[in-house]
Amino acid sequence: MGLAGKRQQEVLAQARRSVQDARRRQAAGSWQPMVLGNSVYAFDEETGLVGHGLSGSRAVRALIDLHPFLAGLPQSFRHDFTALMSTRSNPRSAQLRGSVSSMVHVVLSGCVYEESSYGEDTTARIHGAGSVLGVAEVFDPDLLAPTARCLNSTLTLAIPLPRLRAMAEGVAAVGVALGKALAEQLAIGERVYSRHSLSPEQRLAGLFVHLLDRCAVPCLTHGRMVEGPSQTDLAAALSVSRATIENALKVLREGGLVTTGYRQYRFPNERGLAEFGRVRMPSQTVTGSAEAQ
Repeated sequence: MGLAGKRQQEVLAQARRSVQDARRRQAAGSWQPMVLGNSVYAFDEETGLVGHGLSGSRAVRALIDLHPFLAGLPQSFRHDFTALMSTRSNPRSAQLRGSVSSMVHVVLSGCVYEESSYGEDTTARIHGAGSVLGVAEVFDPDLLAPTARCLNSTLTLAIPLPRLRAMAEGVAAVGVALGKALAEQLAIGERVYSRHSLSPEQRLAGLFVHLLDRCAVPCLTHGRMVEGPSQTDLAAALSVSRATIENALKVLREGGLVTTGYRQYRFPNERGLAEFGRVRMPSQTVTGSAEAQ
């Protein structure tokens, strides 16, 4: 056997050991759940690797338990509450809210572009898993519903706004959980979108870190990536021009922090991205996929 053949065997053996080690850590309980697309994957906090995941009905149950708003409800009440909601699998470009619907959507997974108009001013936000679309209108009936469209395949639980408003008034646990969801939404607006003192590339890096936490989908090479938002969507969310986003992406590419495709953004160095964007290091920093090692 030549030197090249021996080297190939060593690489394959190392790959098998990596996967076996990952599976042993999973059995030992060092893995935590991570939402990627419409599935819940196992994430190793020690290595940053993403392993096997749940799909189908098991994934939906796990997504419900992981959603902050739903998890804030008493467990004995949660099942009955979610039974009142309809599960909706929405394709890219589907419109969730606006003139076509008065539903409130609990986002279990996916990526949603929401646009609100106040007179001549327009505000855009990108939401993902953990969001409640329409929570503000539950507390203020005079608010106009923003328009919301899916940027990729999005899974939601939908409930009519009047029914949820009545439940918030009649069931204390629902009102409290919705209040927390609204407070978190307002905090994200300040923490992610209102950092105007930073450069455009730093603001974009910070937005990417947020989207990795809420909207990520599986990625073979880096474990997870962001898929769905166009450069125009990113520009609207940060209230800058598309040319500014193009220049910011160029800076991030040259720094080795992002590679791009059509509506796809991959991040070879998540920690470096967070440091550059001057945001708190994400608790789950992914380095790759266990299956790809």
